[in-house]
Amino acid sequence: MTYRIVPYEAKYNDALMALEHLTPQGNKVKLEMLRPKFLSRSEVFERYSIYVALDKTKDSLIGVAGGSIVPVKYEDSFLQAGFGYDLKVEPSHRKKGLAKRFGKILVEGYLFNNDISNYFITLKTGNEGAAKAVFIIPKQWYTYNFLYLTIPTFKRIKSLSTANRNQFLSTELLSRPTNADEYIIETESGLGIWKTYKTYQLKIKNMPFFMNIGAKLANLILSKEKKMPNKGDVLKFATLFNYNPENIGNINEVLEILQNRNIQYLNVCCTEEDLTYELLSPYAMHSLPYTMLNTFEVQNGYHLTLDVRCL
Repeated sequence: MTYRIVPYEAKYNDALMALEHLTPQGNKVKLEMLRPKFLSRSEVFERYSIYVALDKTKDSLIGVAGGSIVPVKYEDSFLQAGFGYDLKVEPSHRKKGLAKRFGKILVEGYLFNNDISNYFITLKTGNEGAAKAVFIIPKQWYTYNFLYLTIPTFKRIKSLSTANRNQFLSTELLSRPTNADEYIIETESGLGIWKTYKTYQLKIKNMPFFMNIGAKLANLILSKEKKMPNKGDVLKFATLFNYNPENIGNINEVLEILQNRNIQYLNVCCTEEDLTYELLSPYAMHSLPYTMLNTFEVQNGYHLTLDVRCL
């Protein structure tokens, strides 16, 4: 191997932030993750470990991967599981086995030593590269598909009547880290807001020319709060948690809180069978398919509660 993998140290922060710039998300629309520091996504967890890959010849940083230990609920079971995230590889070093090597080291060098034998990741549906990185782990893997509904916070939900009472996917803050108060807003109805924008924001690094022109033309007639995002804009998101059939009717309170704080978007995770999807999908700017790969036998049709920090 032409690289070595070592535990994270603070001296790698600047190189990791530069790697973020080289590894935008998305295909047609490229989104760069912006964060105050590289560990901002990790420090919300009580237990985590970060590994970086260094090129042996140039001693430059070429990759990173993180793992945390988080609670998961499904049906009547409650367990501690390893959650993989922040996998990034510098473009010229991809397809050389580095992602798989990260997966193996996270399991054998961190999770196994903490007596964790169940694992999961969430990824955009169809992301074969990330999936291959976990399939190297000799376990039976199961698939749970869900959606990110992205709702602009200027919108207000007008009708919330449905006979559907399903809520197969729920999100909660399943344990409370010491810094939790920095990241959550709790409403009187019980709905929770996770301040995703404090851990990272997304900058539109590039988008097709016709989309950029279309947005600019539309913005000439749209009010300020309804403006469509353009190349160079920074998008701020929050994530809804603690929602259920009894309190989801108060979602306009959440949207108003976020709009007043200039947060443009609220993410709500659900499956297509959930009442949340039926009620909110007509108001969503888009619906992004996601997949949870797990080793604890959770598949669609099961009741699953994910920790909001993992979304």
